Amino acid sequence: MGNLTGKKILIFQQRRWAGNIGHFLAKKLQAEGCQLAALTFKNTTHEFICKQTEVKYDLILNNDEVMSRPRDYLQGDSHSLAEICDALGVDSIWPAVYTLRNHVKSYKDKYYYGFKQNVPDEGIIDYVMAVYKYINVFFDKFKPDLIIAPNFVALPHVMFNLFAQKQGVPMIAVTDSKVSGYCVFSQSYQDNKGAFYERVDALNNGQAESSNKDKAKQYIKDFREQFKKPVYTKNETQKTLIQKIRHELSPFYHSLRWYVNPPKNFIASTGISLDYRPPRILFRDHYCQKRYRKFAANFNYHPFDKIKQYVYFPLQFQPEEAIDVAAPYFSNQIETARQIAMSLPDDYTLIVKEHPHMVGLRPPSYLEKVTRTPNVKLIDYRIPSEAVLRKADLVVSPNSTTIAEAAYYNKPVIQLGDLGTTLKLPNVVKHTNMTTLANKIKEVLKFNLNTAEYERRLENFVAAVYDTGFDFDYYKTWEQGRGDKSLEPLWQAYKKEIENLLN
Repeated sequence: MGNLTGKKILIFQQRRWAGNIGHFLAKKLQAEGCQLAALTFKNTTHEFICKQTEVKYDLILNNDEVMSRPRDYLQGDSHSLAEICDALGVDSIWPAVYTLRNHVKSYKDKYYYGFKQNVPDEGIIDYVMAVYKYINVFFDKFKPDLIIAPNFVALPHVMFNLFAQKQGVPMIAVTDSKVSGYCVFSQSYQDNKGAFYERVDALNNGQAESSNKDKAKQYIKDFREQFKKPVYTKNETQKTLIQKIRHELSPFYHSLRWYVNPPKNFIASTGISLDYRPPRILFRDHYCQKRYRKFAANFNYHPFDKIKQYVYFPLQFQPEEAIDVAAPYFSNQIETARQIAMSLPDDYTLIVKEHPHMVGLRPPSYLEKVTRTPNVKLIDYRIPSEAVLRKADLVVSPNSTTIAEAAYYNKPVIQLGDLGTTLKLPNVVKHTNMTTLANKIKEVLKFNLNTAEYERRLENFVAAVYDTGFDFDYYKTWEQGRGDKSLEPLWQAYKKEIENLLN
């Protein structure tokens, strides 16, 4: 037994993460003498957690069962939103509600999600009350000392995080550090609390020194010489003939499987989703993606080389936590682009570029709306981000990796959202009032970022990542899995973080 003996840890055993990382962590924590509980996401994941015999859980609850029929779970219990907001310490629950992609958006109406409400307000409020109820069940019956989540991605994560903070219970998730290959732990759904964030402040305030300062300087130098793509970036590769045939046959294969072995991941309240696609949806998705991708590849983009003065607005992947969790007020990206373009001074125009992972997912009408917005120029998504950033005078973005990339080129950024990681960068100014954005843009355009103090703070940011983070291919492991032995470095990172928080 280890020095975590008797500690009570609640794990969000969530979808693919549960099988590839979460179950491994549970085994390690149990070996350390911890007592465990689990909140499961996805019915097949719940089935796995309940049937496995390697880990004993004191309490297991199935979020998807609750989400499917929240009133059945409530059994007549009722909580006002005022009571829930008071318990969470927020003024409104509705920004968190907008993280529920299958409630506030509709997968059955359109590929890839239609921006029309799928579940009525009454059903949404029932689910909010049900989540609040099972939060209290975990805290009353299990009394966790710590909560582990894969990420902060949806309403249950946000509500647990807020409730736990008021109870003095730490909740941790892994987040991208914006330094290639490294991740850090976050204790907040806004990624603004934890060892990394404290370390940056300590270095900036002269309260600490980092032994990784030279390593940080080298990383910055290397980035400026050779642009570093995020480790989770998908490289486009030419498919072989066999791969092309398999891809074309995939909707037929999965449709047959749908009839032979009906999927278990149906949620009654939300219906059709990425986890529950009847044959007609499988075929719709397959051919829509082909059509959307072809349209995007052949679209008449504005010539990039003809644009002189511009501000850069990179489109975000959506739905996704970076925008729906950390920037809910700016999730309508076309409207956000319109307001930014309307606020640009002098001869500036707004450059918009599609997120590479969204190519084939957004419909042609979306790109057409962007390009037909005044003072907005949609450029080809295949133009390297490095080329766009080097010529940009300013980046405006809700939250994105582009913000960090801009830092290495000394480009100022106005961040609209609340993502705490990028707010620690020296090139970033947060501004949320769109009615005063024009004045803020003029102010930020005058910034001089070619100073020794700027370099010091940028070096501190990278050094803080090296000081507190860990080098592990977390996201690839999440998706593809690895053997337990190769997960040992990840366990050591978790163990260190948990021991620091609990002891």
